[in-house]
Amino acid sequence: MCGQYYCDSSTFSFLEDEEVKMSPGQSIPVLLYFNNKIVITKLRWGYSLLMNKELIINARCETLFDKKIFQNDIRERRCLIPAKGFYQKDTNQNRISFESQQHQTIYFAGIYHNNEVVIITTKANGVMRTVHNRMPLMIPKEKAYQWLIDGEAYKELLIFQNEDLKIVSGHLQQTLFEY
Repeated sequence: MCGQYYCDSSTFSFLEDEEVKMSPGQSIPVLLYFNNKIVITKLRWGYSLLMNKELIINARCETLFDKKIFQNDIRERRCLIPAKGFYQKDTNQNRISFESQQHQTIYFAGIYHNNEVVIITTKANGVMRTVHNRMPLMIPKEKAYQWLIDGEAYKELLIFQNEDLKIVSGHLQQTLFEY
């Protein structure tokens, strides 16, 4: 879940209204807490696995503390990934775009290490559930400091269910036949 997202000038003013798609393996802009302030930097989307060339691009919020690869990162290296929206394919491989109902920048929860980042996913909300059972964990802007800085309060956000989501392009196909 969450294999591609996009930004535009409402996300980053230097983009001049041009939509830019972000994909795994690319360097993507992230917000993190460094030297007592929130800074923007670029990290490569996906944790590299030494055994093969695959990337881990997402991490389930339910298993972050159980999986050794994520344990230290969730405690010590949290970040936010700003986006205008994201894409998800439905069961018929139709590409659906999702954005904030309020036309706000979306902030995906992420963790990072060694200049690499993964997006944390959660169970789908009502809008997303019609397309897929997972979605990015979205942190409200007013909770950014809690996610990035707070020693323990960030854990509350791992179960946060953001309902501020709408389908902006693509459509769900309905079948006339039941299988």
